[in-house]
Amino acid sequence: MKRIVIGLTSILLLSACGAGEMNENSSNTGAEINTGAENGNNQNELPEDESNNDGNDEDNADNQISESESQNDSSEETTMQGDVYEFDLHVEFLNGEEWEFEYERDDEEDMEIERDGEEAILGADARLEIEEILTEINITKDRPLMEMKEEVLSVLDVSIEEVEDFDLEMKYDSGEAIEFDHESGGNGDLGNVRELDIDIDFFNGDDWKYEYDADDQEAEIERGDGIEIEGSEALSEIEALLGEISITTDRSIQEMKQEVLLALDIDESDVKDFDIDVEYENGETVKFKHDVE
Repeated sequence: MKRIVIGLTSILLLSACGAGEMNENSSNTGAEINTGAENGNNQNELPEDESNNDGNDEDNADNQISESESQNDSSEETTMQGDVYEFDLHVEFLNGEEWEFEYERDDEEDMEIERDGEEAILGADARLEIEEILTEINITKDRPLMEMKEEVLSVLDVSIEEVEDFDLEMKYDSGEAIEFDHESGGNGDLGNVRELDIDIDFFNGDDWKYEYDADDQEAEIERGDGIEIEGSEALSEIEALLGEISITTDRSIQEMKQEVLLALDIDESDVKDFDIDVEYENGETVKFKHDVE
């Protein structure tokens, strides 16, 4: 009996030990499953990181594009400045002094800068100074005359109140030429137009001219078709034209040119050179010229 009891006891003990090991294995297996699940969750999170990386890549690409566009814009501005072939500027001051700048890109020997009371700057030194000025100004047919005048004088560190006459001419490789001349008058309103001169050259060789003097009551019109008008008839036609146009420094060359051509029923595409000169009763003079090739 004792042997039987001992045997049964041994069997029970072995069974208990086996059950304990099974529970431990089950527990370890559960832990392993949980760990796997956690790994699975981490794997699901990876695309978010990749998505963030994609976003960063897109931002970097956008930045590169912006930098590239900025570089292109800078290159275009440089190219435009490089297109200037000839630059002439004459400034007369109220105190009688005069400044002169002369530049022709392919003729360095004749380049010079003269300021009354100072030694002239010639050749390569004049080139350096004038080309520096050209990088800081923007002379086009689409900007108001006064805006461009103020810009140039600012670069020269000159107050506009000191200037009596300002005459600027620019020529480009394209064949385009822009010139404008502004002589200050007295204070107050401009008054009526005292004198008017218009000269229009066409690509077909025709040449139209309009001349008007209010003080002397004289006028003359010449057109390329051989028509010449003088006296009262010319006075009436030009005075009617003056009622349709406005030549002032707060407007652009292109705006005023188109206005005159429209009033004269002329197609702008037919015009090669356009030159206009207006003097007002207060003494102010506004001139500009726009040539195309």
